[in-house]
Amino acid sequence: MRDCGKPRVFVPIPSEALLYIGSIMEAGGEPMVFGLPMERPFGGVALRREWVADWAETFCANNKLDALLLSAEEPAELAGLLIAALRLDLPVAVVPVRDPFAIALAALGGTPIAEDAATIAVELGKTGRPRLRELVEGFSLANALRAGLASGAGPELLVHLAAIAREAGVIGFPQMIRVLAPESPKAVDLGSSWFDTYGTAGLLSHLGDALHDTRTVTGRLKEALPPAPPALEDQEAAGSRLAFVRGRASGTEVVCRTDSGVAEVSGHCRFFGLEEDAVRAVEGGGIERSELLVVAGCGPGGGPGLIRLDRLSGALDVAGLAVPVLTDGLPPDDATGAWASLMTPDAAAGGVIARLRDGDFLRIDLEKGLIRTGAAAEEIRRREPFASPVLSTYGYAARYARYALPALEGAGFR
Repeated sequence: MRDCGKPRVFVPIPSEALLYIGSIMEAGGEPMVFGLPMERPFGGVALRREWVADWAETFCANNKLDALLLSAEEPAELAGLLIAALRLDLPVAVVPVRDPFAIALAALGGTPIAEDAATIAVELGKTGRPRLRELVEGFSLANALRAGLASGAGPELLVHLAAIAREAGVIGFPQMIRVLAPESPKAVDLGSSWFDTYGTAGLLSHLGDALHDTRTVTGRLKEALPPAPPALEDQEAAGSRLAFVRGRASGTEVVCRTDSGVAEVSGHCRFFGLEEDAVRAVEGGGIERSELLVVAGCGPGGGPGLIRLDRLSGALDVAGLAVPVLTDGLPPDDATGAWASLMTPDAAAGGVIARLRDGDFLRIDLEKGLIRTGAAAEEIRRREPFASPVLSTYGYAARYARYALPALEGAGFR
């Protein structure tokens, strides 16, 4: 039977938050542990996020929880738990870990910077304030975007923050992404001695006036920050950045992640409709260094749910290939080389990426913000688009594929 004097705190497993169960009890809370089912629908990171959000919302609603103490092994799962909390209008504390998405959530206001997360979760359960919906607004989302990119997050951060913004009813965040992301290069390597010494609080202090002084679970953001630490050394920051490039005539848009100083992504296309086909070509030694790998069918509708090309990235590393990659899916955060991702419209929607073919020369000019191909625009329009594999008309993944939003709108359900 529930002790009505103790706030019930939700703790997901497997999770760093499990380490806090004793602290929750010591602080006067009642931990409520739950695990996500092992069987999950096939698909990418956005589909996984939406499924976790739906499952967690149902579980939490049926168990009369007072607060959530959250952590997860994957950003998609953590984002799904946050979306469930927004739907239920519950208070949330996020366990601090060394991860770009968790650092983004510290800037958003959900991760305590200088106080114990379990104690904060119990206090939130007692007072009921602030709830997550009170913390998520335009300025706090801008903080999260800047801090996540500064700590090395890639395009997946944009997708999950856009989904959180949409759930919270924040208008205009997709447009904000296009303005702020190119201004927010990676500032620190999380494995550096600088971050070992100064941590998340030091990074947020380093960002200084770039961050807004917004509300958090423990007060105002900048009240918890120490004085600005010594400046970063050049070797402690990789300096990669995101750039948005549009094809003006076609309406195509792509997000490019490159190292500083790279002016373009270009090459002769090698087209693949499945990630596994691209992996086999790389492992078989069939890729030339002058080529650009095009991997379609990985977007919100095709994957479905935004496939992250972990296997291709690993195969390229093993083969020692630094060829550029263009996809309507996602690169891993630790991917090296030039990646052009989240190409929209995606192949499932008949976008330009579905009409590229082997041998087409493609150039993405990062300085002028233009996409150019060797094939004439009329020829590309005449081509039959690559057809993504047809899903069953039933099940969670099939329903998602029919109603998925574009990536930079969060890639959730319409």
